[in-house]
Amino acid sequence: MPPRLDQASRQRRVLLGLLADYGRLIRQVLALRELLKGSVYELKTRCGKPSCHCASPQGPPHSTIVLSWSDVGRTRLRSLGPQDRARWRRLAEDYRRFRQGRAGLVKIHRQVLRAVDRLEKALRRPPPKKQSRSPRRRS
Repeated sequence: MPPRLDQASRQRRVLLGLLADYGRLIRQVLALRELLKGSVYELKTRCGKPSCHCASPQGPPHSTIVLSWSDVGRTRLRSLGPQDRARWRRLAEDYRRFRQGRAGLVKIHRQVLRAVDRLEKALRRPPPKKQSRSPRRRS
């Protein structure tokens, strides 16, 4: 069976498109310089002092901005001052972007491998058929 050139051509186009996507994601990942695996969010708590405004049911709880991360299987919290919040939030968001980019690269890599396999199948020729030989003369 001859190679299926139309399918091979289609797989080449697919691979070129995936290459462009892969390059875009690689540039996105390489652009990130610092990462922080964690989250920055507002933590609201009640202090427990009976005379505090937060003790009444209608009273607003105390709030602080914290950095949360996992360390050896335990969640750690650190309060952040106003001067640090934007930096830590950006680093945590960069980490999320990094992981999303990595996941995208894994997905594209799988697609590339499938397309390469389909290209191989489209280009592969079967081995030649066995030639019939003329009968030998016996002496």
